[in-house]
Amino acid sequence: MSNEQSDTGQTAGEQITADQVADYLREHPDFFIGQDALLAELSLPHASGKAISLLERQVTILRERGIEARQKLNNLLENARNNDQLFDTTRNLVLALLRAANVTEIAEVTQDQLANHANIDACEFILIEHPELSTSANTRVEPLASLRKDFSDVFRLKRTHCGPLSEEQIARLFPGNEQEVRSTALCPVIHNSEVLALLAFGNKQDNYFNVNLDTLFLDFIGRVVGSVLDRQLAAEAKASA
Repeated sequence: MSNEQSDTGQTAGEQITADQVADYLREHPDFFIGQDALLAELSLPHASGKAISLLERQVTILRERGIEARQKLNNLLENARNNDQLFDTTRNLVLALLRAANVTEIAEVTQDQLANHANIDACEFILIEHPELSTSANTRVEPLASLRKDFSDVFRLKRTHCGPLSEEQIARLFPGNEQEVRSTALCPVIHNSEVLALLAFGNKQDNYFNVNLDTLFLDFIGRVVGSVLDRQLAAEAKASA
């Protein structure tokens, strides 16, 4: 009967498309069992120009998928290790901040604790100039207007900025270390939406701190330090009144 349909759903005389063949093989993955003669006739072009068998191509695809899966797993494990290290750093920082007696100690322990993190090659804590601010001569203090002008995105968005900075900006953040810093993260120290200081992190790798980096821990650190710093500023202002 000329109009009788085949297993693929095609009416006799109609041309079978490549998509239909692919769909059929997906639905019948055991199709080639017992089809040794057909398998022997099939060949596929290879990047080298040499034809390879269907089985060889299948092995190659599975191998490539295995490599890709291992790379994804390694990336997940690396992110997990980094998060564990950052959690330990954050915990130690919070405990140290609870013992800080003044603004100078807050700045010092923050910079010391974060500079010890494995992926931070340079760390700077920059306090914003404040009428009631009292610090030691070694504490870095800079005017708000100047910082806002040079790093406007951080003040506008009030969250950590990761990404490329100009050579002038890097030199401004890391005086003496600008030649080693290849990527940066700039974290605002915030309390009640007010930026009280800036935390600058540098890494020797070109793209370690990048726009796709999860900044959850860094933003959290900025807010924790901001809360402690604001409380200390308020206490010092009250004591001097």
